[in-house]
Amino acid sequence: MPAARFGIVLHCVRWRQALVCLILVVACSSPACVQGQRASDTGDPGFPFGPSAIGVQPLAYVPDIKPILDRDCLSCHSSRDARGNYSVATYDAVMNRQTAGDAKSSLVVTCAPGGSMYQYFSGDATTKATEVFRWIVYYNGAPTR
Repeated sequence: MPAARFGIVLHCVRWRQALVCLILVVACSSPACVQGQRASDTGDPGFPFGPSAIGVQPLAYVPDIKPILDRDCLSCHSSRDARGNYSVATYDAVMNRQTAGDAKSSLVVTCAPGGSMYQYFSGDATTKATEVFRWIVYYNGAPTR
């Protein structure tokens, strides 16, 4: 009797497996369920290490970056006390040793999460780091809009 039960159980298991496979084949082969659409997001792709909270507006030094640097960096990187021999007092000083369009520019690297200056951003550090990155890389360090 135990051998007969085993045969019935084995038969039921095979039948269930066959039914599950059939359902999966039908579900996966129905092209009418999902239609591909073109991407509607044609804006700036944002910062590579997190979502951009600042939208797709063009960025420039005077209206966007200078207030960040004045608030969070100037106390240590002024023309009078330029720690690391780097000043953020003027546009020319900020762009010194930077390569517009290059994500490996020292300002981008040090302001990125994990960079040595990231911890000194007040408030939303990720958004500020994103703005610095986008300004240097996407907007080539533009002085004004």
